[in-house]
Amino acid sequence: MTGDNHTTVTKFILGGLTDRVELQVPLFVTFFLIYLITLLGNIGMILVIQINPQLHTPMYFFLSNLSFLDVCYFSTIAPNMLANFLVESKAISYGGCITQYGFFVVFVTTEIFLLAVMAYDRYVAICNPLLYTVTMTKRVCITLVVGSYFWGLINSLINTSSLQRLSFCDSNVINNIYCDLTSLLKLSCSDVSVNERLLFTCGSLFEMSTFLIIIISYILIVIAVLRIRSDQGRRKAFATCASHLTAVTLFHGTIFFMYLRPSASYSLDTDKIASVFYTMVIPMLNPLIYSLRNRDVKCAVRKVLSRKARFGMMGGWADASSMSVVEAYSPKLQNILFVFFFAIYFCTLAGNVGMILLIRVDSQLHSSMYFFLSNLSLLDVVYSSVIAPKAMVISLVKSKDISFPGCMVQFFLFSFCANNELCLLAVMAYDRFVAICNPLLYNVIMSKRVCVPLLAGSYLCACVNAIVHTCTVFSLSFGHSNVLDHFFCDIRPLQEISCSDFRINKLVHFIFAAIETIGTILIILISYIYIIFAILRIRCTAGRHKAFSTCTSHLTVVIILYGTLIFTYLRPSSGTSVDWEKMVAVFYTLVIPMLNPVIYSLRNKEVKNALRRTIYQKIIPRCM
Repeated sequence: MTGDNHTTVTKFILGGLTDRVELQVPLFVTFFLIYLITLLGNIGMILVIQINPQLHTPMYFFLSNLSFLDVCYFSTIAPNMLANFLVESKAISYGGCITQYGFFVVFVTTEIFLLAVMAYDRYVAICNPLLYTVTMTKRVCITLVVGSYFWGLINSLINTSSLQRLSFCDSNVINNIYCDLTSLLKLSCSDVSVNERLLFTCGSLFEMSTFLIIIISYILIVIAVLRIRSDQGRRKAFATCASHLTAVTLFHGTIFFMYLRPSASYSLDTDKIASVFYTMVIPMLNPLIYSLRNRDVKCAVRKVLSRKARFGMMGGWADASSMSVVEAYSPKLQNILFVFFFAIYFCTLAGNVGMILLIRVDSQLHSSMYFFLSNLSLLDVVYSSVIAPKAMVISLVKSKDISFPGCMVQFFLFSFCANNELCLLAVMAYDRFVAICNPLLYNVIMSKRVCVPLLAGSYLCACVNAIVHTCTVFSLSFGHSNVLDHFFCDIRPLQEISCSDFRINKLVHFIFAAIETIGTILIILISYIYIIFAILRIRCTAGRHKAFSTCTSHLTVVIILYGTLIFTYLRPSSGTSVDWEKMVAVFYTLVIPMLNPVIYSLRNKEVKNALRRTIYQKIIPRCM
């Protein structure tokens, strides 16, 4: 309690754009399309820059970071907002609200500084073209980007720290689409004068300093352009700035309008429209601005689209003795493979993200079983994304290189997600054991306080295992060959190209993999033995069927995943051919993550009923 007549607020209600029920579904569809376009546009921009060597310059290095920031700061708001369009309760916890605001400030402030860095880059390119590559070296560019993130983090820490000292009581309705600081200050029952001054000071300092850098850079650019005698030369010089200048005008113009204006001129509807514009519309527009108004990007996109797709990574499916062996496959087959795996990856994202949203939307799925299932879907998205995008990118380029650190990071993330999924499936088996063998005590035993530590334990075990595998593999020496006969950085191909003695390395890997696989399998087997005994004690046939039906989806996923992993890793290295091993790897890295949401939706009545309720009770009525 904060006082005799006040109750401390533990959660907030996001008012959203409108309370009108008939507009919720149209708004959901609209913003879902905006979010999808934003993801495709910005990720596409990053991929085009990575693929095309002509875009490997400081300007496009900064642009790829800008696209990454647009994805990040839109994603801090969009998923929760989309879910709120389909649910009656639009609550967000106090911690979730502070976290959302903190991440949003990090990414927005970083983007402000990054736009200033890009203006300086244009100044150097136009005013000192002969010294451009010397001035804007890779080290300088990385330092400028890291500095932008540093100031974004500082600004976020300052604002979130000052926000946490406030008390919130009585009203908890935020009349906005996300946890904005100005909306939170209005709800506080504390003295917010210090926060308002801090917001204005930090906002003015960061905004004006970066804006001055941009203004000074462009003044010097205009002076340099005017010295060029040729009209064509002037147009060419200024054309390199047109996209950046458009992005700066849109972004800074909206920021000035939102935050650096008198509080008396505030209007809730106007604020919401402005919030939508700079949190959602601008991230969607930026890749369009840089592609439609930039000849280099348009040419790069044309080159990418005109290339023949080739599937494979550093040797692909063919013999890795020479990179040119990939050409042995016909262009039609390569195109079919590329489209096929792109479709699998798209289905994986749609199915697993859809499962997470469905569990979030339907209150009847707010149980420990579906809490673990939503985390399983998240892991499937992540560990499929660790491999699929890179595999698809390199299928479009001649050079199939991946840096040593990049290979290490990919291997670590893949190992982490795969090990985490094994632990999580064991936890889910224990959850089914409690639900069937102790149904009356289920909610008491599998409380939130128990589920969260179990999940954290899975992440911890996976992290330890991934660190051990990564450290042992990348402690080897790689000197003679750097061609991996695989489509991602897996442990067997890495060991095969090593010039070190990897027998101890192989033994350590086998021991840790066997301990985790056998350990989790034992938990699953013991759980299901108890489950079978419990089910056999049920006299009613319908009761037996109902009890076992809650396990069939999990059992199917366990059999598919463990069967594939045991076949791949716990067998003699001389067991099968390289191409067969690659096919198996494709199955457990790409196909299984796509199948999991299908299995849990087709073989689970609760999920199917939740999907029907969402469609018939929430979506269709709002469309009518």
